[in-house]
Amino acid sequence: MIVRTAWIIAIALIAVFPTMAYAQVFINYINVNIRSGSNVFITQLINITSNQLVIPIYQYCSGSNVEFTAYLDPLSNLGITSVSLILYNGTYITVPASYSPKYVSININCSLPIYGIYLRLGNYPPYPLEALIVPGSNMTYVLTQGSLNITVPAIPGLNYLFSLVRVISISPATASVSDYLTMPMDITYSSINIGSINTYAEIVDYITYSGNIQITANGTTYVVVTPYYYMPMNNPQSLILPTAYQPVIMLTGAPWINYLISNCTAVNMGLPKITPWTEYLLYSPQCSVNMVINPITVKFTDGSLQELQCSNAFLVMQNGTTINLVNNVSVNPIFNRRLYLVIGGVGSIPIILNSIPTSTITIQVPLITRQDIQVNDLLGDPVDAVLYLNSNGTLLLFTNNTCIYPGNYDVYALINGQLMNLGVWGLKPGSSLTIPVFSNYTINAVLPQGCPGLGLELVVKYGDREYVAPLVGDSARVVIEDAVAGSRVNLELLGNGTLLYQYALSIRNGSSNEVTVELSPHVINFVPMDLLGNELPTASLNIGGLHYVGPGRYCVPTNSSVGMVIYGNEVYIVNVTGNNLYVRVWALGPLGIKSLLTALILLMLLFLVVGILRKLGGGGKDSDQYVIIR
Repeated sequence: MIVRTAWIIAIALIAVFPTMAYAQVFINYINVNIRSGSNVFITQLINITSNQLVIPIYQYCSGSNVEFTAYLDPLSNLGITSVSLILYNGTYITVPASYSPKYVSININCSLPIYGIYLRLGNYPPYPLEALIVPGSNMTYVLTQGSLNITVPAIPGLNYLFSLVRVISISPATASVSDYLTMPMDITYSSINIGSINTYAEIVDYITYSGNIQITANGTTYVVVTPYYYMPMNNPQSLILPTAYQPVIMLTGAPWINYLISNCTAVNMGLPKITPWTEYLLYSPQCSVNMVINPITVKFTDGSLQELQCSNAFLVMQNGTTINLVNNVSVNPIFNRRLYLVIGGVGSIPIILNSIPTSTITIQVPLITRQDIQVNDLLGDPVDAVLYLNSNGTLLLFTNNTCIYPGNYDVYALINGQLMNLGVWGLKPGSSLTIPVFSNYTINAVLPQGCPGLGLELVVKYGDREYVAPLVGDSARVVIEDAVAGSRVNLELLGNGTLLYQYALSIRNGSSNEVTVELSPHVINFVPMDLLGNELPTASLNIGGLHYVGPGRYCVPTNSSVGMVIYGNEVYIVNVTGNNLYVRVWALGPLGIKSLLTALILLMLLFLVVGILRKLGGGGKDSDQYVIIR
């Protein structure tokens, strides 16, 4: 006795949730496999987004043959309506294949200039997972010229499944069958006897799932059509066989089905496979078939393909049960083809599982989590900020386990213990929020080269605030309270109230809210000299409001390039651009005058000694007397 498997899909939802129309998700997957012998080149799920699909295969044609298979879920409302090979010159050809609207398998000869596979897809009703298959009566036609439309007859209580069509074209006749839901299964060339005439013929066996068969012939062509019908195995006792043929059991199969079979005989009647797992069994009262349904695993990802684990979301199944979306979800593929992903209890995304050709699928839904949002300070540096979303007056903690729809949200950020309203932002995958980050910011200022003789002060200007700190030991320290990361700070070094040096910095948010700044005022060596090159200790330098007397190493304002050197009543204008300022004045300093008097006295003594020596020597050329001084 056949054990029936009850599967009823029409189960109403217990609860109805408001839906987001733009967010409705349809799962229309087709599974594609390309292999050569034991080498599997590719196995992938392709999301169907249009009624045609081109799959390149030329890159896999390294050997002599490539096996291409593709299949849909047998319970889907989709079908493969036609299959063609695309050559490099753009032409389409049809070759023998194993074919059904849910499954196609083609052995491709790589010696042909093949580019790829062209699949046309359309609507096609689901197949029952278990059915009784009954062949109809053969229909024979003879066509000599033109077209013939054949309509497969309907049989009460049965559903049309497919027809096997044999077309025999007597040479030199040619014939073709409409390619809609039709594929050749085999082509042979043979000598046949027609009456007493032995002739040569082309014999093509087709499989067609269309109830209207169009045949075009040019020459004598014989056509034999054998239709097949089915009925679901829910009431086999009511079966009234329309012919003398014994029915067979067709088990369609799927990746998520296991069949437990006992007392059944497998049969090979040359019938096509509806799916890669299709089995045919002889019908008998002793044959027992039980179907075990394995749940499929559904993974949900966001727009960036990151796996979603939403603490604020749950799934409502077609039977009304709910599952929290915190991990992979197991779904019964028979009873749960329509799901509702409910977010926060206020909205939902309808998910329609039209085609589930594998035991594991990934569904991309238009949701975002905290990891999809980048938070930066005003300088563009990343900030690890805790975010909250204002949802109807309630702050929702936005984490990597919180799922929301893309849209406009009133955003709050928790920074340094302070909750800050950032206003309304448009949140979507890859969005970036710019927020001011508050913290206490410490500036340590050091003066590597001292400025002796000046009262030094550090002035820090931040917004409308100003901090003044004297330099102690050539350093100063200023703390800016509640500084905003990314804002600008100006530093000024004053000497006796005159600006010596300016520096600007931007506050950065980091693990250390402290910075050390080296103050680098312009330091010069001032050397005033007289005409003899002697330093002038009373010469003075006036520059930028500062007054220095005598040679020395002095700090001068960085924004001053012109100074005055004053000595006595003389004023000299000098350029102060380098690090050394040597100035020679047109005068003699005290040391220079003293040196000049000493030189004159020595010169006078020299002349006096020469004169005395001349007198002691006689004073005339003819004198030869000497005075010897002992």
